[in-house]
Amino acid sequence: MDSTRRRFVTGLATMTSASILSCSNSLNFSIHSLDFKSKNYPALSGAYLDNAARHPMTIAAGTAVGDYVSGLNSGDEVDVSSSVRAQFATLINANDSEITYAPSTTLGENLITSALGMPTSGGHIITDALHFIGSFYLYEQLKRQGMDITILPVQEDGTISPYQYEQAITEETVLIAVSHISWINGFEHDLKSLSDIAHAADAFLYVDLIQSAGNTPIDVKAMGIDFASCGTYKWLMGDFGLAFLYVNNLHLDRLQRPWYGYLQTTNFVAPETHMYPLDPPGNPQYSSSRKAGIEGIFNGSFPPRMIEAAANVSLQMILETGVEVLQSQRQPLIDALQTTLRERGFRPYTPSDSKSPIVSFIRKNSESFNERLAQANISISTYSDRFRISPSFYNDMNDIDRVIEVLGKA
Repeated sequence: MDSTRRRFVTGLATMTSASILSCSNSLNFSIHSLDFKSKNYPALSGAYLDNAARHPMTIAAGTAVGDYVSGLNSGDEVDVSSSVRAQFATLINANDSEITYAPSTTLGENLITSALGMPTSGGHIITDALHFIGSFYLYEQLKRQGMDITILPVQEDGTISPYQYEQAITEETVLIAVSHISWINGFEHDLKSLSDIAHAADAFLYVDLIQSAGNTPIDVKAMGIDFASCGTYKWLMGDFGLAFLYVNNLHLDRLQRPWYGYLQTTNFVAPETHMYPLDPPGNPQYSSSRKAGIEGIFNGSFPPRMIEAAANVSLQMILETGVEVLQSQRQPLIDALQTTLRERGFRPYTPSDSKSPIVSFIRKNSESFNERLAQANISISTYSDRFRISPSFYNDMNDIDRVIEVLGKA
């Protein structure tokens, strides 16, 4: 991995969350201004083009963290959980009642498979080689416990086609699990086609949204997504430890609780007890009341409040600006990378018509670029077999020119 990422500093400043938004009534104005990067990322030096690894927070989000800590220390703690979940629901066109939290994207995926009764239930799961690498451990373990797992290969053009899923699905298939946008090469699945294929076989579609939420339009209803999970530390500009879990309300009756967390109860602070000094005699010693809906199945313990504070501001900025605006702001940078690096002889791994924020090229020992990249203060991801560049809305063509110059020719 690229060591220059360690230079990344988010930086907190004295601006309040409101002050950055008051520059205009939306971020739409400021992302096109010449000083947007300096105002929002004053401590971000060089060309940071590794947003698919970890996206920097804006000053507004960082200040919200500081505001939360100040409130906590003064006894005026602010709870933004409802706001955060509602904004994420709006972002993906879900109902508020279909959103709860998970500790991470991958743990969200684990919760879904457990809630579906796996591995005891048995059956067949289909995924593909462009899914998140960490998810394969889950499916390896489920396979060892008797489930049938199919991992579809990547085609020559860097895609996975719906036809591959049509050919792989069987009467025993219970789940298709994919990444909306692949962390490897930015390939974007046709989720509507995949959900149609899954549902025709009475199977479910789970989608990892971490590389798409906040940068690519998502409509879970129109796409037919049954379950999804998404961490906040990438394009949602939060941090590790907080992820969203989406479950279509229509499926709640078919799920079992994958774990037992006290926030699944309506009365965890004051349950009915018969074991303390002033309690009346009786049995059982403890009695709870369970919440209805998604919270009664998936809630665990309290989320990290500081990350909630940051995500609350970041989601507001994304929604006020519009994902389509952010996508259009980025696309010329993607096109320039695709065109120029292909012309320079690099072997593309990202489909040529991609609109995702990730561009990858196959090159053996790409980690050999690290020293030059570090000297030029440029951050991308490098691996033994490829390198990945992932610009965001605050990057500009100067950043693209710099990385192309350092990479040179194949």
